[in-house]
Amino acid sequence: MTRRARLTSPAAGDPFARVAGMTVLLRQLLSLQDAGIDEVDVEGIPADRLPTDLRLRLAVRPVDTASPAPRSTGETVLRARLGLVWHRLLAKRLVRIGYVGDLEAAPLEPDEFVVAVTDAASAQCAEESLFQSLLKATDGLISRAINRRISLPITRALIDTSITPNQMTAFAAAVGFAAIAIVLWGGVPWLVGGALLLQTQSILDGCDGEISRLKYIRSRLGEWLDQVLDDLVNLGFFWATGWALYRDGSSTALPITVAGTTSHIVYQICLYAALLTRGGGSGSVASIRWWGQIDESRRRPLDQPRGVLRTVKETLELAGRRDFFTFFYLPAALIGLPQIALWLCAVIYFLSALSTTLEWLLKGGPQPAARAS
Repeated sequence: MTRRARLTSPAAGDPFARVAGMTVLLRQLLSLQDAGIDEVDVEGIPADRLPTDLRLRLAVRPVDTASPAPRSTGETVLRARLGLVWHRLLAKRLVRIGYVGDLEAAPLEPDEFVVAVTDAASAQCAEESLFQSLLKATDGLISRAINRRISLPITRALIDTSITPNQMTAFAAAVGFAAIAIVLWGGVPWLVGGALLLQTQSILDGCDGEISRLKYIRSRLGEWLDQVLDDLVNLGFFWATGWALYRDGSSTALPITVAGTTSHIVYQICLYAALLTRGGGSGSVASIRWWGQIDESRRRPLDQPRGVLRTVKETLELAGRRDFFTFFYLPAALIGLPQIALWLCAVIYFLSALSTTLEWLLKGGPQPAARAS
């Protein structure tokens, strides 16, 4: 079934104004493409002014305003005025629920928006709303409190440059590998500096996804690059910390490091097998859902109340995420007790390996999960 949409005149705003790294018109087209639209009719804009961006895979054709919109049986048809910027997931949600009609007339979720870009002030409002949409209920505890507050301004500074998500991933990983190197070289006295670099890597690691979502640049290679490099940094810094403590005289550091490393490798084998067989080959953990894991698509928005049991469950789950245990190295090193961070990571790695292994043995692996991205 061919899904069509139509961008109509008279325009609500300036379709050629730049907002968050691209023109409004290109953003509209990429959003519709991301929603699964195959063809878009564009009123009132000549063919030589239509975007020819390499990211566009849908068919875009200029039409006269009097040309009727296609409404074949079974088609999903969206209409939107030129010059509008909307929440990056709005068109996708409308297509998913089978909505047919004007995008502006559709019922909006509490965090969704539609902004007509008519001047500098409205362009700024649209850009602020787009950046706000990058905040997710699925963000970890440290991501919410610290990382996003720093990564979003960095992304804002980079969004009008040619830097790609994969380049950002590689740069962040280089910072993480530098953290590992200085701990291996300097030992325990350099754990604070290494932990600072590791936290910097964690912050920068959020920028690649932010750039990807704002610019609609996605690839399997990028997903796997991000996942594998993060795993190497995690395991490398854990091993470097354990080795530094062992050389400093800790009798328990080496066995903890060996056990934690083994557990993490087992977990990664389970995870990669799940991504390849249950996640459709995606490198993103959002493509699968383990037993007992909270369904990401059904999480409440951040500002909505939760019950006590749900709050406890979500808190425990979020505490086991990378942003939390990555950050924990820093306060542990600052108070002179880095072995606490080593123990915490070892426990997390062991529990992750145990739970994923049991799920493969008892349930045949995780289930595919719907991805909103």
